[in-house]
Amino acid sequence: MADGKRIEIDQEGMRDFSAQLQSLVDKDIAPTASLVRHQLTGAAPFGVHTASPAVQAAALRYWHQMEGGIDFLEGLTHLTGSMARAAIDVVTTYHNADVDSLVALRSIENGASKAQSRAEQTVAEADRRAAEHDRLAALSEHRDLHGGKA
Repeated sequence: MADGKRIEIDQEGMRDFSAQLQSLVDKDIAPTASLVRHQLTGAAPFGVHTASPAVQAAALRYWHQMEGGIDFLEGLTHLTGSMARAAIDVVTTYHNADVDSLVALRSIENGASKAQSRAEQTVAEADRRAAEHDRLAALSEHRDLHGGKA
């Protein structure tokens, strides 16, 4: 907030940020996450078929940690894409609010301008009537003073 009463954003900067972030998701993060998932889960699990309970337990812990890491990576991919979309939504909403405010301001200004014009016309008409009244009053006074002659 610049002065505590309004919010200012760099709309072009936000658009650029959103585009760069979405590009990163589409070109790097999502394909990499898919490749990592395949590499980590595509091979036969080691240690699961061993007779040693300690090795089996270690293998299961490893696989659970890998699944957790893969889930985290997929969540990160999803949330990064959501952040990119949210950034563009903020810019769009901010822009639309600016447009709506400008339209409302123009409408108010237009109404004020019309009211001012009407007021000016009313004053001009009142001035014209007052001048006519003064002219007629002067004419009447002249008639009264000069015996009905104009």
